[in-house]
Amino acid sequence: MKRKPQIILVTGFLGSGKTTLLNRLIEFYSSKKLAMIINDFGKIAVDGMLLNDLVERSDNNNTTIYEISNGSIFCSCLSAELVKSLKYYVEIKPDVLLIETSGLSDPSTFGKILEDNKLDKDFDIAASFCIVDSIRTMKLANKIVAIEKQIKSSNIIVVNKTDLISDDEYSEIERFIKDKNNNASLLKTTFVNIDLSILDTHQNANYSHEAETCNTVSSRPGSIVLEQKEVTENSLNEFYEIIKNKIFRIKGFLNIKGNTYFISDNNDKLQIQKSDKHVERYGLSVLLPSDTTDFVENNWEKTIITKLSEATNE
Repeated sequence: MKRKPQIILVTGFLGSGKTTLLNRLIEFYSSKKLAMIINDFGKIAVDGMLLNDLVERSDNNNTTIYEISNGSIFCSCLSAELVKSLKYYVEIKPDVLLIETSGLSDPSTFGKILEDNKLDKDFDIAASFCIVDSIRTMKLANKIVAIEKQIKSSNIIVVNKTDLISDDEYSEIERFIKDKNNNASLLKTTFVNIDLSILDTHQNANYSHEAETCNTVSSRPGSIVLEQKEVTENSLNEFYEIIKNKIFRIKGFLNIKGNTYFISDNNDKLQIQKSDKHVERYGLSVLLPSDTTDFVENNWEKTIITKLSEATNE
């Protein structure tokens, strides 16, 4: 009898390193029939576009990607879409199903969603990763409930970017994690560089069946798309300095002087990387508190304009 598809859930706050882990998992399971559900909170499914490229460049030609954007898959607003995607994969029967949640997702009810929809007999939850951002976790943990929920719901916790903090800061994070979840395996790393053979020996995740999630329609953060404007790198950096303390995350693709660039923020810095990807829709997806939407949109209009002097000198 064929083994049931193994679900590997990947959670973690925005920019913590989930896509990097998925890249490593794609390589690790290169000999398997692989499937992915990618949940992006923004209206532009940026992670799906990036992972499609990774899959195309990998040796695994049996991978399918199901994208669910503009919300958390554990919120009532999108849980039906999650169930639909899981039922699709019951028919496809992959060996491994990777599920990347959005950075503000609360996966507490995942076990209940499977059980309520009679899907718990079709899948095994092999592992639930939580990527912990060393830089931002302690600053945001008391403000964003989902961070704590992700830690509690995981059986493998990866503390990432540890090269950017002191030993004392790491000890504080470790105490915080163990206070919330003392049963999970705890891995300390940079660039999510972990030994994935842990998946060969790890017990199946005993997933929680909590009745409620902090992801509700009323608690949804703001999600906006900043459409492509004439832009230079200088004006883009100027815009980011104005808005960076008002947002959770910004990422997307822009056309700068005829070339495509991938834009994302990480550790309070804006990364502008040239990309050879074919992009059908240019723009930036921004996740932010709802009350700062106007502030960001207004400054985009004011700041992102091509100045002749910049265009000449860059």
